[in-house]
Amino acid sequence: MNKEVLFHPFAKQQEFIDASFSGKYNFVLFGGAIRGGKTYALLAMFIVLCRIYPRSRWAIVRKDLPTIKKNLYPSWDKIKPTNFIKAHNHETHTVTFLNGSQIIFFPESYETDKELNRWRGLEVNGFGFEEINECQEVSFYKAFERAGSYIIKGAKVQPKPLVVGTCNPTNGWVKDVIYDPWKQGTLKPAWHYIQSRIYDNTPLLTEQPHYLPSLKENLNRFEYEVYVEGNWDIQLKTGGEYYKCFELDQHVKPTSYNPELPIHISWDDNVNPYLPCGVFQIQLHKDKDGKVISKELRMIDEIKGITPNNTIKAVCNEFIRRFQGHESGLFVYGDATAEKEDTKLEKGYSFYRLVLEALRQFKPTLRLNKSNPSVVMRGNWINTVFEKELGGIKVIIGDHCKTTVNDFVLLKEAADGTKLKEMDTDPKTGVRYQKVGHFTDLFDYIICTAFAGEFQQYQKGTAGFHVSMGKNVQKRPY
Repeated sequence: MNKEVLFHPFAKQQEFIDASFSGKYNFVLFGGAIRGGKTYALLAMFIVLCRIYPRSRWAIVRKDLPTIKKNLYPSWDKIKPTNFIKAHNHETHTVTFLNGSQIIFFPESYETDKELNRWRGLEVNGFGFEEINECQEVSFYKAFERAGSYIIKGAKVQPKPLVVGTCNPTNGWVKDVIYDPWKQGTLKPAWHYIQSRIYDNTPLLTEQPHYLPSLKENLNRFEYEVYVEGNWDIQLKTGGEYYKCFELDQHVKPTSYNPELPIHISWDDNVNPYLPCGVFQIQLHKDKDGKVISKELRMIDEIKGITPNNTIKAVCNEFIRRFQGHESGLFVYGDATAEKEDTKLEKGYSFYRLVLEALRQFKPTLRLNKSNPSVVMRGNWINTVFEKELGGIKVIIGDHCKTTVNDFVLLKEAADGTKLKEMDTDPKTGVRYQKVGHFTDLFDYIICTAFAGEFQQYQKGTAGFHVSMGKNVQKRPY
């Protein structure tokens, strides 16, 4: 005897379904990683719509028919309500239910129908794009045109036109049109984005506890960041990177705070789009005789002071909150140009004097160069450190420091060998700002200062295996 398959949504799936039924939105996007329960939630929602609105018609779209058969039908077979289905026409790919409502599994087929002729006669109440990132932007807008074009004869209430979708992170039109505006707070009021990752899929993690560890072990770092962590901003190398030898698999790993080691913090004094502070520790590795053989620079945290918290006081307060009770020393690094008295600050105060005073409970020591090293020279040296661990220096960026990792991957090299400063404008404030590179700038400052001896040897062309601690380059009266 066939029985209807029951669907028990977990919290994120329920959030997606509730948002779609709320009447507040005419478009809802659900997803951002693999195994977040996107497909089942989408299918279940359209089954419910078919129950609520007898004789209604809905279309679920994938990029082509082979993908529907290979990827969508297996999920459908697991969730379909067998005792509610009247027929499934495999020629038209239409499921008809007992109350006359229908779901059409509709292939976009853009490669063979770039004029979208097949869409023109399609009359439905709404659309669900499964993996909308695989479809074309023009099809997305065509769906809005066709959603609501079907009128249920004799119905007292017509369903509101609705377009929903699921997705994985992408660098295509979905990111430009939906994700980036959502991240910036400028997404259209009638559009809604819900992020769902494997961590939200509690049934999967409970029933298959080895699945997530297997992904972490077997996926390369890029795939793990995109498809498990749902990182939209990272991308594979496409050429022209400033940090040519930075590799996700080699230089991005879990890191944690060691209360027995000093903390090293580095600053970039830009306040837009945020005021950044990087938190590092340096681990010495010694041989059996106690001789230092290598030194590891580990980034253990990043702090982004986003407006209205893009102030020295606010960022320092956040540092205090995270590292309250640290007693093993604190060193401060940063942009040498920020040491001058700043007209934006209180008279007689420099950027670093404010930092030192705000963090005085940690008894901080300022380590600052007289001037910033040449961008080209330091870039060449840092790339060599990444590539060869020159001078025994190893760099590890914590995998939770997402903005820093993205800076390393996304920052491009200008024609003259310096950093390419791509600018953008905040749509709310109209303020111009550099898109990426703030955390990598503060990384440059700390590595060039903490390992000043190794950097100087490289500049002289005599770089060998030598390890030295960074010096307090300039003494300060505060």
